[in-house]
Amino acid sequence: MTVHFQEVVPVDTYSVQSKGLLNEVDQNVLTLLYQPLIGAFAHSLYLTLWCEAKMNHKSKKHQHLMNLTQFSLKDILSGRKKLEAIGLLKTLKKDGESAREYIYELQMPLSPKAFFTDGFLSIYLFNRLGQTKFNEIRESFLIPQADSSGFTDVTASFSDVFTSLHPSEMTSKSYSEINENVVSENVSFVEKGVQSKVTLGESGFDFDAMVNQISTFVVPKEVLTPKLKESIYKLAYIYQLEPMDMSRQIQNVYYSTGDINVENLRREIQKWYRFEHEEGLPVLALRTQPVHLKALQGMDPKSKEEELIKYFEEVSPFHLLEDYSGTTPSEVDLKLVAYCMLDQNLTPGVTNVLLDYVLSGNDMKLAKGLIERISSHWARKKVQTVPEAMALARDEKRKSKEWQEKKTSKSKYYNGNQKPNVSVPDWLKPETNPLEEDKSNNTNEDENRKWLESLLNNSK
Repeated sequence: MTVHFQEVVPVDTYSVQSKGLLNEVDQNVLTLLYQPLIGAFAHSLYLTLWCEAKMNHKSKKHQHLMNLTQFSLKDILSGRKKLEAIGLLKTLKKDGESAREYIYELQMPLSPKAFFTDGFLSIYLFNRLGQTKFNEIRESFLIPQADSSGFTDVTASFSDVFTSLHPSEMTSKSYSEINENVVSENVSFVEKGVQSKVTLGESGFDFDAMVNQISTFVVPKEVLTPKLKESIYKLAYIYQLEPMDMSRQIQNVYYSTGDINVENLRREIQKWYRFEHEEGLPVLALRTQPVHLKALQGMDPKSKEEELIKYFEEVSPFHLLEDYSGTTPSEVDLKLVAYCMLDQNLTPGVTNVLLDYVLSGNDMKLAKGLIERISSHWARKKVQTVPEAMALARDEKRKSKEWQEKKTSKSKYYNGNQKPNVSVPDWLKPETNPLEEDKSNNTNEDENRKWLESLLNNSK
């Protein structure tokens, strides 16, 4: 590590310059979004340098900055490097005979929208503040938008208000006077919206090695644009991805969507990271239905169906599979659970209903194709609660039964053979009217009760 006096000493001079002006929103962004990342001193140093830039551009010694901030040169250097790393300061140096000369170019902070959609700084802020405070601060930067539907844009254009110049006014002399003595090499105009940019070193990630591992049959080389390349470096740094891991994520995104951009690559990597590091197969499958989505939260079940709803809401997919098999679920089965909960975003309770539906109607086997088809259908239906999932499962079973009956009737017509009926859980059977139910209860009630009791006993 470099000792601070090897980089800067009190007699070294500095001057400050900027290309923009801070407004109230910029100051709020610096205080609420940047300060949690860089600390109070680096934030204070930035504002101090900004005040100096507005006052004059004369060179001063760093001893002056030490007196102004009442901090040591070591602390000032540390704060300066934080500002450089976060994209708020650009430092230029020139070695002289007796001292070094520095130019500190202040960079404008990102706009609130750019910060929260950056996918880099926002992740660090979320980690620093936690979800509740992060959401609270993000909402403070939101501006309500009026509903403009039904309105017509009646804004006047320039030509509606101003007239063209007369030819006599369009002289070459006018142009020479406009540009005369206005812009020289050592000055520049004040700019608005020139925002900071975080620059990440490329030495830690081998981009070429990653490219060599990407099949050109899957991903054309031209999709790796400079903008995407910059995001790849950032994502690799945040999630500590090796070139091979990153190449897999890129190929997965392009293969599944036919396109690749910063946002869908970020989502794919986040999903992979959660699965690999935070929510591995067993941990993910041990989740239970969220409290706010429980239909029987704090209630005692009053019927056999409510007992089953309660079971699906209280048990985890891991334990449901364990109840069915009597042993620890296999990795293959847990990957199907992860697919339902991560890829299709199904809740644990809904996943339980899906697992029970497929197992009971498929000879106790979890067919991958069937799981993927039904889970994607339920995801599109935005199913979140157990009763909703059970209703959809009943509908699926009804349609399947109707199809089987049509197929069976055709088969009987041609060869007289009939497929045996597949036993299904009570909750999958359609509701019948009271007269029909009285006729069927004597023959089916005992069998149904035994199935349900055995399932509930296995879950204990």
